[in-house]
Amino acid sequence: MLPKQEACNRGFCDCPFPNSIEVTNHKGHIPDLVKCRCGEDVPGNVSPWRWHVSEESDALVTDRDIIFHPTFSQGTAIVRGEHALKPGMVHFWEMRVITALAGTDVMFGIGTGNVHLEQFKFHFVSALGTNAQSWGFSYSGRVQHCGEQIPYGQKFSQGCLIGVYLDRTNGHLEFYLNRRPLGVAYTNVPTDPDVDIYPMVCSTAAKSVIRLINCTSQPVTLQLRAFQSMAKQPAKLMELRQMPGLKGILQAYWFMAPPIRYSRTSHENEFELGDEAVLSSSKLRLSRKQKYRESDDVNIDEDLYANAHKITLRRSESGDEEHAASVHEMCDEYFHYLL
Repeated sequence: MLPKQEACNRGFCDCPFPNSIEVTNHKGHIPDLVKCRCGEDVPGNVSPWRWHVSEESDALVTDRDIIFHPTFSQGTAIVRGEHALKPGMVHFWEMRVITALAGTDVMFGIGTGNVHLEQFKFHFVSALGTNAQSWGFSYSGRVQHCGEQIPYGQKFSQGCLIGVYLDRTNGHLEFYLNRRPLGVAYTNVPTDPDVDIYPMVCSTAAKSVIRLINCTSQPVTLQLRAFQSMAKQPAKLMELRQMPGLKGILQAYWFMAPPIRYSRTSHENEFELGDEAVLSSSKLRLSRKQKYRESDDVNIDEDLYANAHKITLRRSESGDEEHAASVHEMCDEYFHYLL
């Protein structure tokens, strides 16, 4: 299974997307070449924020679309969200890759208000994560912070959905690829309410287009934490979906148990869920010591919360495997909080 991790991840859906020649020769608005709206009608999605418009940037921002280097590229353009992401909340947003990605780098992530957006205007670099003020996820499948790039996920390109999950209460940052969580990438995002954190995207590729399709922000409550843990228990989540009274909760927290991908052609590159769990667990074990050193205020209880689904099975005297009683008690308690 490991070699598949190096392959380029296919798109989220089977909708047609323009090839590089069509994009290069198109004289109009490049996003008009794409009619796909898969994933944009998610129930519970709030009115999305918009990208910040800057006259100095070599990026054209229209509504939710960003066209990087609309004429030709001579460096790296960085675009941030219009407003800072509020502290004490969890934030999730999704972006669709409209064009094929190429060149030095195209990255998705976050940064503080101290990021100089025009710093690399005439330099081709992996801009997000070059220092302590930003964190980035590259289309090469690597994440970067403080100038250090480390392997994280699959390489991705046109048609993919890139999700960003930011927990400003715990300082956790996680990325999603085609609605699949890739595991917590960093635990050292500032939780100080006086530090402004913005969503950011950067690109060195000429005529590369990124579209914001979903975003939501939710206050951190006991109900949210309960659903977060329940979402990692497939059987319990199925029970939740069958309860009409919880429809509002399911809509509000849809990003914690997002709908599956639409693409039929991507199945050949899919991991089995069990394999994903093993890989994610190994990745967490290898990097946990390093991550905890990076953040002095990591909440160990929350880490156990996030990994409750990984509690091992015990074998009964009869030889049958069964869940520990504590798991059942924990799930019942989560149901109590959700209701």
